[in-house]
Order: sequence, then C-alpha cells, then structure tokens
Amino acid sequence: MTDPPPRDPDPRATGPTTPHVTVAFHPPQYAQTLPTAALARLDARLAHLHARTPDDVLRATLRDAARLLGAHLTFRAPGRRADAHPWQPDRDLLGVSVRRAAHLLHLRPSAQRDARALRDAVTRWPSGTLLIARGGVIQAQLNLACDLDRLELEDLLRGPVSLRVHRLRPGGQLDQWATPDWPAH
Repeated sequence: MTDPPPRDPDPRATGPTTPHVTVAFHPPQYAQTLPTAALARLDARLAHLHARTPDDVLRATLRDAARLLGAHLTFRAPGRRADAHPWQPDRDLLGVSVRRAAHLLHLRPSAQRDARALRDAVTRWPSGTLLIARGGVIQAQLNLACDLDRLELEDLLRGPVSLRVHRLRPGGQLDQWATPDWPAH
C-alpha cells in the first residue's frame, strides 16, 4: 500500500502568508491589522513594504511611520517580524549619508525653503521628523512630537547645518521641506 502524496499545509492553519502591518494608535487600547489600501491612507510608504524589504529599510521606515502616526506598528511576514513605537530611540540614521537616509526612509525630492522659513515651520508643526546634517552626513534625527527632542533643537541648529523635515498630510502623503543646501538625491 502506498502513502498518499504529501499535501501543502492548510494556509488558514498556519496564518497569513502575505506580509501585513498591525497598527495600535497610542495609547494602545486595541490593535488592528489593516489592508494595504488602508495602510497607504495612513502613510503611503507602508504600502511599499514587502517580505523581501531589506532589514535596514524596513526598520527605518517603520520607526519613522510610527513616530509620524503616533502608533505602535508591527510588520509580520513569514519568518520576519519588526516592531516600532512612537518614542523608540532611533540611532540607525546617525552617521549615514543624506542620500542613504533618503533611501532608507523612502523620501522623495522635497520643496526647497530658506533656513529661516524652515526653522519657523519646525517650531509650529506639532509633529514630524527633522533630519539635521553637516557635511552631507546625518547628525541628528528628531521627533517633533517629543518635547525632549525639541529641547535639543536650539543646540543642534547652531552653526552651518542642512535641514530636512517631513510630516504626514491627509491621505498618507509626506509634506517635505529642505533647506537649499540639502544635497539632492
């Protein structure tokens, strides 16, 4: 007597096989796994994450999205998991080139503003991510929703620096500004 051929396991028994992101807005009272279209309405960059996204890109994008959304995010794919929360310290971008940082965060070319206008905007924006560079290298990454990060702002803005700031607009698109001396990518 021969054994029946082996069958693939029931996909319902092993869980979802496509990557997905779970979102828990702060304070995390409940979590929800959202479809790609809903994720894109929160932050369009989340819709581009997939099972083979390199780890450094996945971590940087997920952490930045968590900061901008004020949410805990969990990316799951078969054999992979990455977590991010809004106040997670992020030192991964420190010391990398501005071009590499733009790649890691899925940033596009941005509107150019003079340094004074950008600094004024930063003081008014209730949330966002500010990248500070010197000599084409990221020196600081600040969460504008965090009062502790804002305390460092004046010290970090002393001297010649290049600035890039971004925040989420309704519909999940980024509103991005940079000083004219920010290197193009």
